[in-house]
Order: sequence, then C-alpha cells, then structure tokens
Amino acid sequence: MRISTSPHDLARRAAVVLGSGLEASIIVQEHGVSVAAGSSTAAAGRCDQAEARAETGPCIDSIHLGTVQVVPVVAESAGWDAWRAQTLREGFVSALAVPAFVNDDVAVALNLYSRAPDPWDKELLTAADGYAQLAASLIALHLELAELEDATAGLYRQLSDTAAIERAVGAVMHSNDTSESEARRIIESASRNRNVTQRDVAETILRALVVTDAPPAEEQPEEQPGA
Repeated sequence: MRISTSPHDLARRAAVVLGSGLEASIIVQEHGVSVAAGSSTAAAGRCDQAEARAETGPCIDSIHLGTVQVVPVVAESAGWDAWRAQTLREGFVSALAVPAFVNDDVAVALNLYSRAPDPWDKELLTAADGYAQLAASLIALHLELAELEDATAGLYRQLSDTAAIERAVGAVMHSNDTSESEARRIIESASRNRNVTQRDVAETILRALVVTDAPPAEEQPEEQPGA
C-alpha cells in the first residue's frame, strides 16, 4: 500500500503553505521512540536527526510538555546542545516546534526553521498549529489503513518477530542517521519503559513511517555562465 501523503510530503507542503522562507520537518514519536520522519530540505532533516539521536530538543520537548516551543534565538537556547549545534551549523537562527497527538502511543511534532530572526507572529503560530494537527490526522489515517491492510493481507503477521524488529532497526537507522547498535538500544529501551514487546514497538514504527519517498536532496549550486 502507498499513501500519497508521506511525512516528507507533509513537511514540504508545510514549508510551502506557511511561507516566510521557512524549512520544515516532522518528528514522529512512538512508545517514546523519536524518529526524524520527514523534512522539506536536507538541512532541516539533519537538525531533526541530531535531535532524535540526542533524544532532546524543542520538538521532543514540545511532545513531552504538550506545548509549543518557540526558539526566538537558537544561539541562546539552553539544554539542547546537539540540536543547537547542528541548527546553527545549517545556518538557521530561529525555530518553532508544535506538537500534535495521534493516539495514546503516537505523537508528532512539526519543526519549523527560519534563517531570519524570530518570524513567529500570532498568525504564523496559529497556522503552524493547524498544520501540525493536520499532520497528526493524516498519520492517524495512515495507521488505520496500514492496520486494515495487515488484517486483510497479513503483511506483518507473515513476519517473524525477528524480521519485524530487524526492519524497524533499519527504519530507525535510516531516519535518524544512526548506528545499528543505537537503533537497537532505542527500540529495546522503548519496549522496556512502556512495558510492551519489541515487536509491538517495531510494528508501530513500520506502520507510522512511510519511506516510499526519498528524503530531499541537497540543493545543487547553479552553473555559472561559461562553466
């Protein structure tokens, strides 16, 4: 099955709809596992990967606290060392994280990155919240469709526990740009902390992530005349 709106699609559309030269990304958190699920640009994606690997940052904090996290000046933010360093490296100066909740176990957060100082006026905050809620609704729909397909075709039932977990390990490695050992640690930790099986964690990760679309490519410099 392919759903036309993947996390990468959602992030790209958010950047276009919200405008103001913003770059967008989406983190999905399942059973406490944070995955950089989609981004409108490679730069925004790397920021979310750094956040997911460190397991701390404005997007993750917005989910845990259930509140919008406004970062007017990235350089002055405290407590998010890995995310802050990567965000500054990419040239962003301000950021915003907006949470939305899919169900009791799954949440999403929309991260918006700006290369201009503090563009977060009331209208933009309202629009960003609306788009985050839309993203949660679409991911909820995807999960329902994936579960329905599994019930009819037995896609995940045909996988052994080991195969399902291995696929989820690969998905986390790909999404967060992390090592195999770190991906396994994340899944094992989520299973232990939430008192669910590793297979349960793995299946929800695989259903929540739509990886049929490639992540955004690096922007290429324009050719100079006469080159």
